[in-house]
Amino acid sequence: MLSPYSNLDMVDWEPKTLELIEQYPLSLDELRDIALQTWQILWQTRIGTGQSAIRLDEIDVPAMVVGYFFEKLYAKELGTRYPNQWRGGRSKDEKDLVCLMNPFFSTEMKSSGQLTTKIYGNRSYAQRAERDSSKSKVEKSGYYITVNFYQTTLTLLRFGWIDYEDWQPQRTATGQAATLRDEIYKYKLVEIRGDYRLNGPIGLLNGVGGKRIELFASEGIKTIRDLLAYRGDSQLIQRFREEAKSLETTSD
Repeated sequence: MLSPYSNLDMVDWEPKTLELIEQYPLSLDELRDIALQTWQILWQTRIGTGQSAIRLDEIDVPAMVVGYFFEKLYAKELGTRYPNQWRGGRSKDEKDLVCLMNPFFSTEMKSSGQLTTKIYGNRSYAQRAERDSSKSKVEKSGYYITVNFYQTTLTLLRFGWIDYEDWQPQRTATGQAATLRDEIYKYKLVEIRGDYRLNGPIGLLNGVGGKRIELFASEGIKTIRDLLAYRGDSQLIQRFREEAKSLETTSD
């Protein structure tokens, strides 16, 4: 299967992405709602039974494990809503979300638990794609739901299409994880809007880090929601508040 973006100039990528999203069986609102419900269920999970049981949020769970649990719970919820249309992947040869009506719509999920809005592929992800057969290359391409979170807060959801060649390969098999080029975020992935984004830590904003995080904290500002509610006199904080207003939405 050729990529929908084959032979397209970059100027035509965004319209193609919007076209692909329009064709998808689920709306962005439903993708978001399932994610929010799944995220809530995830942190209600208990390990063990009886008096020995502990909640997931009481232990330091590695981000990779959180992402894996989220993916499985998301697939379960989607399959529960649409049992004849969707199910979770059952092997490495399947996408994370399998569309039973049309495999074209089967979807991969990628998550990152770092204080960032970027998404990373597995180690040597792009290198393996170059070595694999053409069939394997196609399997790495398609619809993607990307998930950013930090600790117990869901910070950003995106939806769109990623081709295997969009991943920038690392130089060695022991180097950093594969990354996406900036134009992929801009033209091939759409941010899913919603009030959930206001719960993100202030450090997600461009230009806020280190000493500025301390400054914001001294004013009682830890999240983007706190920033939008700020009514103090600091011109610096007011400037960031104006920039953060773009995240406000009437959606839940």
